[in-house]
Amino acid sequence: MRRLPSLIALRFFEETARHLSFNRASQSLCVTQGAVSRQIRILEEALGDKLFERDHRGVKLTDAGAGLLPYVTEAFDTLERGMCTFSSATTRRRLVLAMPPTFATQWFSSRLPELAAALPDVELSVRTSPMPDCHCTIRFGIDSLPGVYSERIAVERHTLVGAPSMSGESLDALLRRLPRLHVLHDGQRLNLWPDWLSSAGLPVGDGGDGIEFSTLEQAIHAARKGAGLAIVDSNMITEELAIGSLARLSDVQAIGPYGYWLDIPHNHVQLAHVQSFANWLRQQIAVER
Repeated sequence: MRRLPSLIALRFFEETARHLSFNRASQSLCVTQGAVSRQIRILEEALGDKLFERDHRGVKLTDAGAGLLPYVTEAFDTLERGMCTFSSATTRRRLVLAMPPTFATQWFSSRLPELAAALPDVELSVRTSPMPDCHCTIRFGIDSLPGVYSERIAVERHTLVGAPSMSGESLDALLRRLPRLHVLHDGQRLNLWPDWLSSAGLPVGDGGDGIEFSTLEQAIHAARKGAGLAIVDSNMITEELAIGSLARLSDVQAIGPYGYWLDIPHNHVQLAHVQSFANWLRQQIAVER
C-alpha cells in the first residue's frame, strides 16, 4: 500500500510554489486563501517539515519545499500525459456560462477566438441569465455572493465618450449642446453621470435630462451614432476606442463602485475546465489593466 499524503494537498503545494503567493494560488485554484493554507499545513504535518517561509517580503520555499517540488511536478506531469493518452481526441467538455448581455456582446464575443485557442476541448454554451446548470456566472454588482465562490474580476472605469466628430469641441459646449445618455439598472438610473461629474469637478445636480436605455450596449450604440454623450465603462469599449468608432472626450475617469464578479458554485470549483476558464478570464483582464 502506497504511503502518500493527500493529492489535493500536493496539488495546492505545487500551485503555491509556482506562484510563490498564497493569494494567487487561491485564485488559480478557485478556492479561498484559507483553504490553500489548510492544505499546506496538512502536507507539512504529514512530512514533518516546513515547506514555505513567510515574512514581510512574501513567500519562499524552504530547502525541504525546494527539494520536494521537482518530484511533485514530475508526478503531476506524468498523470497529465497519461490522461491525455487515454482520453478520446474527440471528447469535449461542456462549459455553461451566464453573463449580462452587454458584457457578452461588448467584451466577451470579441475574445472568443482566444478562448477557443486556450480551451480547444471545451464546448461553450453562453446564456444571458443564470440557470441551474451554469458552471460560471459573470455578474454585474457591488458585493460578493454568499454560498458560492465569488471573485471580483474587474472594476468599472467610467469615461465620457461620444461620436468621433465631437472631438475637438470644448467640454462645456458638448455638455450644453447634447443630451446625456443614461443607463437603467433595476428600473433606476445608474449613478454614472453624477459620479463622473463629481470626479471632473463639475456641478452634479441630478445628472441632467436626456435619454434612458435599459442596457449599456444601447447607450454605447446611441453614442456612436451621435445621439448624445455617454458615461461608459472603459472595459466595455476597448474595440470601439481602438478602431475610432467612439471618441474619449475627457481624461477624467470615475472608478466603481460597481464591477464584474465571477461566481462559481462550490460543486463546480474543482472542475479542470472551469479552472481553465477562470484563469483565462483573469489573464485577459490583467492584460488590459
